[in-house]
Amino acid sequence: MMDFDELAADGGSPDVMIHRADSFYGNQALRTMDDLRQVGKLCDVILDIEGTRIPAHRIVLASFCQYFYTMFTGEMKEAGLAEITMKEVKPRAMEQLIDYAYSGELMIHIDTVQALLNTASMLQLPDVQASCSEFLKKQLHPANCLGIRNFADAHTCTDLKLASGHYAVTHFNEVAYEEEFLQLTKEQLSELLQSEDLNVASEEEVYNAIIRWVYHDKASRGDHIAELLQEMRMPLLSPRFLVDIVEAEDLIKQDMKCRDLLDEAKNYYMLPERRNSLRPSQITPRKSTVGSIYCVGGMDSTGHSLSHVERLNLLSGRVSIEASMNTPRSGVGVAALDGKLYAIGGNDGGKYLSTVEMFDPATRMWHRVASMHQVRRYHSVAILDRQLFAVGGYDGSTVLDTVEAYDPRTNRWRRIASLEGKRRHAGVAALHDCMYATGGSNGTLYLQECEKYDLRMNKWLPIASLSSKRGGGGLGAVGGRLYASGGYDGQANLNTVERYYPEEDRWTFMAPMLECRSGHGVSVLGSTMYAVGGHDGVHYLNTVEAFDDHSGEWHRNKPMGTSRAVVGIAILTNIPVTNV
Repeated sequence: MMDFDELAADGGSPDVMIHRADSFYGNQALRTMDDLRQVGKLCDVILDIEGTRIPAHRIVLASFCQYFYTMFTGEMKEAGLAEITMKEVKPRAMEQLIDYAYSGELMIHIDTVQALLNTASMLQLPDVQASCSEFLKKQLHPANCLGIRNFADAHTCTDLKLASGHYAVTHFNEVAYEEEFLQLTKEQLSELLQSEDLNVASEEEVYNAIIRWVYHDKASRGDHIAELLQEMRMPLLSPRFLVDIVEAEDLIKQDMKCRDLLDEAKNYYMLPERRNSLRPSQITPRKSTVGSIYCVGGMDSTGHSLSHVERLNLLSGRVSIEASMNTPRSGVGVAALDGKLYAIGGNDGGKYLSTVEMFDPATRMWHRVASMHQVRRYHSVAILDRQLFAVGGYDGSTVLDTVEAYDPRTNRWRRIASLEGKRRHAGVAALHDCMYATGGSNGTLYLQECEKYDLRMNKWLPIASLSSKRGGGGLGAVGGRLYASGGYDGQANLNTVERYYPEEDRWTFMAPMLECRSGHGVSVLGSTMYAVGGHDGVHYLNTVEAFDDHSGEWHRNKPMGTSRAVVGIAILTNIPVTNV
């Protein structure tokens, strides 16, 4: 016979045993109650919503949410009622939530999510609110993000409000053309315009959005324009835009406060010594207009072609290493188009290349796209009419006069009209509706001749020559002018800079760079032109300097990590700050 006293001595209790139900116990109990509810058994309350009667059990509802717990256990009159009329909720949403109370499952659909979120907010169901908010985040679109933001604000859904607000400022250019934007109140628009994260290429886009909003209801909104213009950075509008567009606007002419703001913005350029009197918020660029310089490929001091890529964040000054290209490339053409970076041709250290790679900053990966029709090194690249143009260069035996155009929408290259003369190491940039090629070398002589490409005519035409021969010089377009910087004249590397006035077809010297450099990269952001790397005649450079079109002066910027020449550079804006 078993000795139970002996078992007790070992630490067990002979009189007690605990039985625990399996994990499905609670679910089974709720399923049984739901079955009873479906046939109207043991229900002790009916919810009446717009004539829809929903039977239920008080104990389940009280256990389900704080709203019903307070109603049934407190001193509210509903505690003793067999039928309770509920207002300001949709019958279908309440039915779904009562089903959820019994089943633990809730189907959220685009057609019902707002009613569910509204009802869940009233019933104090934070888990349902959170799920509805996550669902709506996935539905955000330029056409609905402002409406969702207002809805989230009304229902204290903080995460959804932040997410939809972030979406609105990130996609501002698209949002500004949607009906919801035009329906914003003046206060809501003002709050949107104040955001440092407003994703615009320039303040011109902000101005155009304000004017569009005002003209939607000119009679009642015209008086608000001055107040809204104060929320933008008017002094950061280009001088041409201020004179040609803002000053010509009737709404500006008719409002004294607007004219004062316009004068203040014009004085920013005319009287630079008074800029300190302006509020910092008026002249501080938004984060989106501060981009990152990508320094791509090139040749280092050992003569090797490089594949690695560096990124200089212009906001923080920090240099980081990005994904390397699939192929080393020196003498590479680089440009940014539609938020992507393109590396075109070059030399991999053994052969000349026609291949092209595209870098997507969202994935931080390089991908191959269509190759050019011919190999090119020491060519130049420009953007015109949303296409990439590869101009001239060298194929290993011959200096080229050929030009090709790439359309990323079709992933195709096509030949266009050839240059008037053969050029490698030329400066190339687009200005207005034309593309310009300056200086370079024809393989025998360094050049000062220049020409421009007329897109409509598909023809290159001669223009005024540079004052200096420039091979390996940089060319950038800032403020409606071209700037040819540095280069090699056959005897020395240069630091001189020439400015071109297209309406007068003339070049003039201006403030020189701080260093002599040729084979450097040039890129423009807003009213600032950057010169990166190159060779000074003795050393390969990693230095960066910036020309401010407003002041007409050069200043030093944070350097890149690697010294290199015949390098490609481009600027991408709108890089998320969290990736810095």
